[in-house]
Amino acid sequence: MRELLLWVRDKLTETSSAPRYMQLASLFESEINRRKALAGQFLPAERLIAQQLGLSRVTVSRSLSLLEDKGLIVRKQGVGTRVAQRLNYALSAEDEGFTALVLKQGGVAGSLWLERTIGAPPFAVAREMALPEGESVTYLRRVRLSNGEPVSMEATWIPRTFLPDPKMLEQSLYQYWVARGIRPDKKRYRFKAIACTAEVAAHLDVEVGAPVLYCQLQVYNEQGELLEYSEAHCRSDVYEIQFAD
Repeated sequence: MRELLLWVRDKLTETSSAPRYMQLASLFESEINRRKALAGQFLPAERLIAQQLGLSRVTVSRSLSLLEDKGLIVRKQGVGTRVAQRLNYALSAEDEGFTALVLKQGGVAGSLWLERTIGAPPFAVAREMALPEGESVTYLRRVRLSNGEPVSMEATWIPRTFLPDPKMLEQSLYQYWVARGIRPDKKRYRFKAIACTAEVAAHLDVEVGAPVLYCQLQVYNEQGELLEYSEAHCRSDVYEIQFAD
């Protein structure tokens, strides 16, 4: 962040007719959009920004308010000001999964594993997967992390043919499949906005009742075999969904 503030301080010396707080907001916005690695990082306190840039705290506060209104930063009392995460998800057959998406956008992907087991899925899930009653599958439940911040919570059921031992998976399911010649082909999505439950809110670090994007996903290989069925709760302040051919 020191490098960013030094760059901003130099730019503020250039002549401009815009009010100082708007100049500052514009400079921060351009760098946040350009430097993807800033996503999830904390900005210094308003007092420190003001000192390093030679501005008043009122000017800095007004600038940050503009950025907050645009969804570029998140401010939490007692926590600090953080550059917002943005995951631009393009839904298409070429979608390579969460890990590849975060890496392409200059971030670091991670997982907080909650469960990795084998057993019979719930009746509703077995019906979605068209499984015989009592057939066991591999079950994965985890919180997805982007730059160390929780962004989604996923539950995934996989026929054991395509993941016989859940402990074999460390990070990317798609990378695991590709390494073994398993090629995801067609995908079917269902989305809806729901209010966040207490359990999901605790894992995603959002308020209970906050809107989240609920997604059901079915992935098939070229032979039409189901590779996975998953249900995910995605933070609506992070995910931006694009539909592509």
